[in-house]
Amino acid sequence: MTPGAPAGGPRRRDDDGAATTEMVLVMPVLIAFLSLVVVAGRLTDAKSDVVSAASDAARAASLQANAQAAQAQAQAIAEDSVAGEGIECVGGIRVVLSYPGGGGFARGATVQATVSCDVQTGDLALLDLPGVVTVTERAWEPVDTHRSL
Repeated sequence: MTPGAPAGGPRRRDDDGAATTEMVLVMPVLIAFLSLVVVAGRLTDAKSDVVSAASDAARAASLQANAQAAQAQAQAIAEDSVAGEGIECVGGIRVVLSYPGGGGFARGATVQATVSCDVQTGDLALLDLPGVVTVTERAWEPVDTHRSL
């Protein structure tokens, strides 16, 4: 062993700073990937909540006595369903009822509830995403033929 040489042998000078360079190159990609995972999770959670709200709204509407009561109850149930899940809809949740087949609200008709929610994504500053993404879902429910309207 040469006097004055490090105990592990002579140091190679060509590896100096390699770990720092790798971290500088990899970290932005890793952070962007993690941000995309957060956005995907937020939108998947919102989609699941809107599916549930649409189903609840269609069922509640089908149990009402008239179209006005059906719209009011569907809106209230959808708002309660989404509020219970903790999702924030920018501008509130929107519920539109329609009656496929053109028969209107009558025994044996089908009520279609279309529920929409604008989900905030612009607060994730690292990604250049639109500020709001609209999530929409539809659900159908038959109006009970044995109820009196």
